[in-house]
Amino acid sequence: MDEQFNELLDQYYHAWFRYHPEKAVHAGVPGYEETLRPFGDDETGVLISLNRKLISALDELRYSELSAEKQLDYRILYDAASIELHDLLERDWRYLMPQKYLPIEAIHQLIHRPVENLHQSLKHRLQEIPQYLRSAKSYLLLKPQQIPPEWVSRGIQEARAGAHYFRELMNDPVVMQKFKNPARLQPLCDAAAHAMDEFEKLLKKDISPHAAGSFSCGEEHFNMLLNNRHHLEINTDQLYAFGENLFRQTQQALADLCKELPGPDDIESQLAKIRLQHPGNGSEELLNAYRSRMHAAYNFVVEHELLTMPDTQALKIVETPVYLRNEIPFAAYDEPPGDDPQQRGFYYITPVNSDGFLLEHNWTSIDLTCVHEAFPGHHLQFVTANKNSKNSLPRRLNASATLYEGWALYCEDLMQEQGFLNKPEHQFMVLRDRLWRALRVMLDVELHTRNLSIDAAAQRMCDVLGFDISHARADLNWYIQSPTVPMSYAVGWSLIKALRDEESAKESFNLKQFHDRLLSVGGCALPLVIKQAFGEQTWRKVYTKVFSDS
Repeated sequence: MDEQFNELLDQYYHAWFRYHPEKAVHAGVPGYEETLRPFGDDETGVLISLNRKLISALDELRYSELSAEKQLDYRILYDAASIELHDLLERDWRYLMPQKYLPIEAIHQLIHRPVENLHQSLKHRLQEIPQYLRSAKSYLLLKPQQIPPEWVSRGIQEARAGAHYFRELMNDPVVMQKFKNPARLQPLCDAAAHAMDEFEKLLKKDISPHAAGSFSCGEEHFNMLLNNRHHLEINTDQLYAFGENLFRQTQQALADLCKELPGPDDIESQLAKIRLQHPGNGSEELLNAYRSRMHAAYNFVVEHELLTMPDTQALKIVETPVYLRNEIPFAAYDEPPGDDPQQRGFYYITPVNSDGFLLEHNWTSIDLTCVHEAFPGHHLQFVTANKNSKNSLPRRLNASATLYEGWALYCEDLMQEQGFLNKPEHQFMVLRDRLWRALRVMLDVELHTRNLSIDAAAQRMCDVLGFDISHARADLNWYIQSPTVPMSYAVGWSLIKALRDEESAKESFNLKQFHDRLLSVGGCALPLVIKQAFGEQTWRKVYTKVFSDS
């Protein structure tokens, strides 16, 4: 039965990648580098049919006769196809999300990832862009009143950033290194930049005056994502109760800690004191500060043998690409594709454009961010997954934030416990950032199911967390586009914490082995990982411990 499933899997993805070429490049699957994502009615109809046929074929397979590994892949694949089918039929992005048409990442990934026939692939994708964006116009003009104004604004910002990106592309050091005569691509880049300018004008003139749709996905869809993407057996009310409980507990712990610290005993004063200690605002000075602390975190993880280190990995700290800066106000991580022999990830640092943003790059936060994004956080988790033979295509293509964000947040606690984050300021920021993640749970639910406005959400982030208003809005930009991802940080952290409590009660417990076991399944949803690596009974205990009061 495993062979039959593998054959079905191969057939499906061979066809599916034609409609998701960027995902193929990201997953390290060759053969799809030259095209952009097709979105015409015919192509979308074929994709709908493809998912329906897959679901029907999976229904006919004898699930009980599959091996445990294939049963896991079956569940992930079935649910992913069901979610995509539902989205295409009920909430077709082509009419609602202008920002998804912008093929900037489609170009960026070719340059910064190992791909075959780079020159030809880049040329073909660049050539497609003008007609690609012209074709988008007919879909966006069909129902402009249904488009959320927030997504129009996002599209305008990204189109403007994209135009700048293409005009400067030939000056990119990587392009200059990989191309003997990059100037030959300049006409294609200019045409792509002009297409971005025209798309921005379209959004401003023809779409924005009419846009009145809602970004909220609704309770039914939100619950479906909780159940089928994250495999959490809860609903929005239970999730919100969990967030409220964690928020209250963390707020109290933070208030108690403030009383023990020198100076005023309120959160705002302590935070202000920490923020004043930061590197200079020069671009290279900021990058070097992050490089220094990243290397320190790496050495600490190796010396303390906190988990098995991959035999090959690399992580490069660079400035955040211009087109991503509206979405990444401070720092982020971009994982390597599965077939990258170097397993080189990118650690993005966004240059500061105001004193308020510089304050967030304080030394304490830099330490936490390097733990979260690099070692032992995102980078080690993704590279470990990529080098794992069990990390099949369904798992690589459907990574769940409950695992990768839960793990990264857990790593902050781990490195504090082990002595790397060893200052009172670290303890304060760990709690403050946990408060942020607890608030995210509530905002995630309220934005998508309880009619919370962007303005109200941004003000709460400023009031509770001391955020600059522009930082709050930048964070919310991706909340409203990615329902159930914001909640994943705190939920994943809580599940891993409960799992470790359960496992550490055993006499045979070994911390390194626990971490290796947790990361042994791949990048899929954390509940599936726990069931696969630790057993159904352990999962039930962990679930009860985390959600019993919710």
